[in-house]
Amino acid sequence: MTDQEIISLIRQGLPDADVIPEGEGCSFKITVTSGAFEDKSLIEQHRMVNALLADAIKSGALHAVTLDTRCP
Repeated sequence: MTDQEIISLIRQGLPDADVIPEGEGCSFKITVTSGAFEDKSLIEQHRMVNALLADAIKSGALHAVTLDTRCP
């Protein structure tokens, strides 16, 4: 999976997100900054992003994903 594909998947659900994927193949650390995370717990933030990546994870296009979520 490419960086641009990851950015596109996340921005479909979080259009204001600043997305920085680091990695290659199917293993990535993804930093996501979005106003949508305001007043959400860390677990809720991660669930939001994981939901957007669910199909890629199920297909195996993404395998090892580490998330770093932040509010602007």
